[in-house]
Amino acid sequence: MVEVSGLHKSFGALPVLRGVDLSVPAGSVTVVLGPSGSGKSTLLRCVNHLEKPTRGVVLVDGELIGHRRVGARLRELPEREVLRRRTRIGYVFQNFNLFPHLTVLENVTEAPVGALGHTKARARASALELLARVGLADKADAYPRQLSGGQQQRVAIARALALEPKVLLFDEPTSALDPELVGEVLEVIKDLARAGTTMIVVTHEIGFAREVADTVVFMDGGVVVEAGPPAEVLDRPRQERTRAFLARVL
Repeated sequence: MVEVSGLHKSFGALPVLRGVDLSVPAGSVTVVLGPSGSGKSTLLRCVNHLEKPTRGVVLVDGELIGHRRVGARLRELPEREVLRRRTRIGYVFQNFNLFPHLTVLENVTEAPVGALGHTKARARASALELLARVGLADKADAYPRQLSGGQQQRVAIARALALEPKVLLFDEPTSALDPELVGEVLEVIKDLARAGTTMIVVTHEIGFAREVADTVVFMDGGVVVEAGPPAEVLDRPRQERTRAFLARVL
């Protein structure tokens, strides 16, 4: 479903990604671990072209994101086409990014109407189903300021799902939450995993990675240090950098 090949990203003279390769099969959950500054969030932002790669390509469901091929070369797509292709990729941010002036229901219906051309009635019906799915059917008319952090993040997940994406990206979805609210958000993500949703999740929640991930990727210094099933990477890591990181967080 997602193929990342030879991905490099620099900000000025600072290289952040140094040749990342990643393959995410349809219906699988890939959890990305690593210390701060290792390039995890930049990788996600390159997958949906919020950041333009310096070099390398990203394909989602076989389609290039952000580029088109012209012979042997890649050409940047116009912004309108980038936005169209980005609708295939749901993105859940660390800090929710809900529109404060819109109700919960309006937050979830805006993108399907504006980006996909759904009727308001269709978008509303779908949004109510999604809010029920994340346990917030009774909050449709509330505003974000009236919700807890965990509730806001669950609304953000419903909003991402409303675009019917091919893949969901989560950028440390629990790091802005109080500890007692983390579980409710992780439970929603677990339910999505059980339903076969393709996901890439950047997180520091090792227990979640062990329980849900099909593949754990450990990044450091802008490269993939090692990747494999949770039992291998978390319990029997091959690389010293992985062992040192796990020793600090476990």
